[in-house]
Amino acid sequence: MKRVLIFLLMVSPVWGTMCGQIRTHTWGMGPLTWTDFVHKPAIADCYSYLEYYMGIDDRYHEKDGVLYRMPEAYAYVSPDFSWADTHYRSESLLRYNQVAFGLLEVYRREMQKTVLESSFIDGQQLVNNTMHRLEDEMDQLEYDCAQGSDTSALQRWETDVRQRLEVLAPVDLYRHVDAPYRWALTMDIGYAGMGGDLHHYFRNGLSFGFYYDLEFWHNALIFGVSGGSSRVLADALNTRYSDNDLYIGDHLSVLDIFLAYGYSVVDNTRFRVTPFMGYGMVGVFYTPDAGSSVGPTTGAIHLGVDFNYHISNQVEWFPVGRKYNAVHDLFSFNAKAFVTYDRFATIEGAPRGFTYNLQLGFGFTSGKARCQ
Repeated sequence: MKRVLIFLLMVSPVWGTMCGQIRTHTWGMGPLTWTDFVHKPAIADCYSYLEYYMGIDDRYHEKDGVLYRMPEAYAYVSPDFSWADTHYRSESLLRYNQVAFGLLEVYRREMQKTVLESSFIDGQQLVNNTMHRLEDEMDQLEYDCAQGSDTSALQRWETDVRQRLEVLAPVDLYRHVDAPYRWALTMDIGYAGMGGDLHHYFRNGLSFGFYYDLEFWHNALIFGVSGGSSRVLADALNTRYSDNDLYIGDHLSVLDIFLAYGYSVVDNTRFRVTPFMGYGMVGVFYTPDAGSSVGPTTGAIHLGVDFNYHISNQVEWFPVGRKYNAVHDLFSFNAKAFVTYDRFATIEGAPRGFTYNLQLGFGFTSGKARCQ
């Protein structure tokens, strides 16, 4: 009885280029048919010849607005290099090759599972070890089934392979679950305006902001440092502290340090909108003619909203522990608007009011994730 050859080959870089020009048949495309054996017989004394390919590739794939970079285990048959002698084609021979194809898929799924669950993996070594184990089982399949002639043994192998495939359900690499916590860093620049009595005494000016967020689910603890510059438009005298008087033309620097709580009312692959409320200290630093001086400080309530548009949304495989095997990074365009209610109570008769800030900038958010 003629021998059925099962050939397994890892794709080399040069061969990988060629594969882009030939037909392939993966497990997800359905069972093998005789149309997957199109090459002319090239080896004597062979009923059929199946050529398989297996490997691990670092692949990019975009799904639902997220760009995934994952190590994907692949395995497929090449119809252009496989053949079946027309004189020996039968249902049992096709079933036999289908079992071999199923075994290839079993080992591909095992290899994918190993990659995702390992903190470090040598891809080349993993593929080689997988190939050796698969070849041993292919030899056993051929010995037991006599190339499909022993239908009882073939049926047992079909049942066994089907059950193993059910246990090793295919992994959807391009679906993830985020960890409940992550961090974000934002740098903004914008416009600071004065309201209330402050509008009559101080000129509007530029502002900048540096913000660090710790997020848990949709909750955010926001630490912010915001600053700006201004100029005195009218004398603002401090009758208690003569060295803190403000005069027309003095340059001002304002520093705002606050801690706030925010909750994201919108949080998806494209947008995040987070209203926030907090409390901080606002200090004024100015330069009168006599030299530099530190001005008054006051506590201030902060109310605002943070808007993020995600320019880049990427999940990359990176084993960071047993529970999480990927990192989820977002690079965003940021717009922030907030109001501070200032009350410089240490100054008798000093102007009171509020400041409003409109800022634009960029932010980076990062957290752990698990690909399914």
